[in-house]
Amino acid sequence: MQFVTEDEPDLTLPDESIHRARLEEITLREFPWTDRDGTAKTGTTLDWWWKVTQTRLGDEYVGRRVKGECNPKLSNRGNNRFRMWAEALLNREIPVGMAIDTEDLLGLEAEIVIGLRDDKKDPLKKWEFVSDVISVDGAGFGGEAPF
Repeated sequence: MQFVTEDEPDLTLPDESIHRARLEEITLREFPWTDRDGTAKTGTTLDWWWKVTQTRLGDEYVGRRVKGECNPKLSNRGNNRFRMWAEALLNREIPVGMAIDTEDLLGLEAEIVIGLRDDKKDPLKKWEFVSDVISVDGAGFGGEAPF
């Protein structure tokens, strides 16, 4: 067998870059983990799959899929990523007691912030992930200017 080296550009989205994206899919995923005392347990996470629709980097980045993860618990705690991301997509606050159906979030757009994490096996490889989600208008809730 013979192979020819191809010129393949690095299309990794830069760390902390911001891109317009559409939420394509949300899935509940279970994963095994081991507690400090060696007890095998199962955890759950929500995987949010985004598709880049606009970027300043160039057309070759449009259509890229990037995953974000969060705890499947929806709460009013300040660091609850599920609530914060849903609020950014809906561009409004979600009060305690309000139910959210993930199907209602699909197809909505927001600005996603990219993070990079090192591959556990290959230190030269980086994995992209969604580290934050910002409402499209960037003005926060109620349409008020941020300044």
